[in-house]
Amino acid sequence: MRGFVLFVIFACTLTYAQTIRWHGSFDSALEVSQKENKPMFVVLVSRGCLECRELFATTLREKKIVVSINEKMVPVIVTKENEDYPIELLYTLEYPAIFLLSPEEVLLKGPLCGVVDAALLEKELLDER
Repeated sequence: MRGFVLFVIFACTLTYAQTIRWHGSFDSALEVSQKENKPMFVVLVSRGCLECRELFATTLREKKIVVSINEKMVPVIVTKENEDYPIELLYTLEYPAIFLLSPEEVLLKGPLCGVVDAALLEKELLDER
């Protein structure tokens, strides 16, 4: 029994380690970005968007991408309907859209729109950081 409990704890730790640690608000992510001098990895989604769900279920679960984002960036999910983000800077008509912002809110890369595959995301956003 004790061995089983330790296995479950270990498995949960591995599962947690392989997920992106998202911020739920643009302002809190910006504050962390400025404090840690890391770029923001912003994913702009729309409610009910099937491609948004697919992006989170596929590309944003790839181990190399998860590790890179967690180590080098401040990830945040922004919902278009909330409008608590700089709309003029993160403007798009396609969802999901991925943007890379500096701590000073300067657009570094983006947007990458739709279900971006892992290889493209690594090439366009992660390898250059």
